[in-house]
This record gives sequence, structure tokens and C-alpha cells, in this order.
Amino acid sequence: MSKEYSGYDELAWSRLDYSAARAESPGLQRRGGVSTPLNPTGAYTGVSGNFNVGAGYSLNKKNSITGEFMWSGLPTDLFILHPIEAPNGKINLYSLTANYRHHIDSIHRSPFGLYAIVGGGWYYRYSTIDKNYAVPPATVCAPYYYWWVYGCDANGYVYSQTVAYKGASAGGVNGGVGFTIRFADSPWKFYTEARYHYAFTNRIPTTLIPVTFGIRYN
Repeated sequence: MSKEYSGYDELAWSRLDYSAARAESPGLQRRGGVSTPLNPTGAYTGVSGNFNVGAGYSLNKKNSITGEFMWSGLPTDLFILHPIEAPNGKINLYSLTANYRHHIDSIHRSPFGLYAIVGGGWYYRYSTIDKNYAVPPATVCAPYYYWWVYGCDANGYVYSQTVAYKGASAGGVNGGVGFTIRFADSPWKFYTEARYHYAFTNRIPTTLIPVTFGIRYN
């Protein structure tokens, strides 16, 4: 007895083939949003913007690995009282991380999905200070000067008279959750994510939560 296949069967098989091909394939992402610092970082800086790009690979339908680059501003918080003779400048945070993502791309066959992500990598906090600024003599080395990467002597006074720019590198970890919306039956998704970042920066750790919105392929 011969077996007949309907048009519906052919459509079902084609979708299975498409899903299987998409399950193990490269992925791209780009997003941006707002970063909120947490203490101790929040004691010195305020809310700022961020930008993130990444690429990765889907191991199967629910598991992926990604490599990401992130930039986030760390501006001086104007609502916090600082020393009168405080430095004037700006700080930027850059990171390169490797991450694991566990995702459910379709909740009850809907276009909506969820995921959790964890990872770690390299974080670089780069400080740029007004070249015309000089630390006044006999300035007590308060934590605020540690934030701007000034050095202190054994007596507790700032010994770096001028610092035009300086960077601080450290390892760090991150973890968060996200929500996705698939565009029809395509590999493109809109997504929003909140992720906690902690970098083990010397003296004052770097802690923040970027909330981002973007587009992801696969």
C-alpha cells in the first residue's frame, strides 16, 4: 500500500528542517539602553547609557554560547556631595565577556520567549581627568580619590599631583534574564534584558545593572 503525503505534511517537514538548521547556527546581537550603578560604584557615579554587540553559536534549541563587547558610561553623579576640590572628568567601562545562555524561544507556541544568561570576562575602567586639575597639597586620601585612581602615601595623603588618564583592569562576572519576541517565523527577535555585572576592580569594585533593548539573530 502506497503512502500519500498531503501539502500539510510537506509544510510540517519543511518547518522541522528549518528549526533543526536554526538550532545549531551562528548568532548575532546588538543592543543599547540605560545602566544603573549599584554600591559601591553608585556612591560615585550616576545613571548613564550603554551599548553592546555580540556573536555566538547555538549548541541546540535551548543552549547557546556568546562573546560580547560592552561599553557603559560612569558619569559623576551630580546629586551626590563631593569634595570641593574634587577632580573633574569622566569614566568609561569596557568589557569583553564569554557567556552561556539557556533559552526558551517559544512559550506555548507563541512568539514570546525567555532566557537566563551567565558569564564572565575582562572589565576595563578608564578614567580621564581634566589636565588643568591638580590635587591640592596635603589632601587626605578619601575613597573618592581611589575612585579616580589616585595613589596615596603611607601617611594617608594623595601623592599623585596630576593624572590625565588612567585605566584599571579586572576580572568580573555577570548574570541576568531576558525576554524575547520573535518576528513571525524568522530567526530575528526583539529582546530586552537586565543583567548584573560585578568587576573585581582594585579598591572599589565596579557594579552595575544595564537594562537594554535590541535585536538578535537566532
